[in-house]
Amino acid sequence: MTRQEFLHELQLALQGEMSREAVDGHMKYYNDYIMEESRKGGSEEEVVGRLGSPRLIAKTLIDTSGQPSQGGGGQPGWEGDGGHVGNERGFHAGYSPQDGWDVRFGKVKLNSWYGKLLLVVLAVLLLMVIANVVAFLLPFLAPAVLVVLVCSIIFGSRR
Repeated sequence: MTRQEFLHELQLALQGEMSREAVDGHMKYYNDYIMEESRKGGSEEEVVGRLGSPRLIAKTLIDTSGQPSQGGGGQPGWEGDGGHVGNERGFHAGYSPQDGWDVRFGKVKLNSWYGKLLLVVLAVLLLMVIANVVAFLLPFLAPAVLVVLVCSIIFGSRR
């Protein structure tokens, strides 16, 4: 697929789904990206092939278009910090052709080493809390289960 074919399909998929300014910004970004990568030695077809389906890219752009644009230059809606859009709350995941996947909870980047460490620490803490609750309830539950078991043995055979 040529650059023009890619851009045409992308534009068709984006039109009517977001503002004209946003569509123009995305079109300029992908046009510039393909041209720049072609200047580095690859053919347009190779660069477009690495980008993937323009319809899938459009779907991703549409799904994330509700987020305000923060970046200066580059892809609209993406900052230079790996695709993070400012003022986010909760879980967010995004993809930038330059930086790859960016998975965040609030402002914490979960696919970084410290994000993974934080997830491991939280999982260990959760397991410790569950173990302590079970250890606390076990002295109360064991006699109750024993009484129920004895009662079912004694009174269970009287049907």
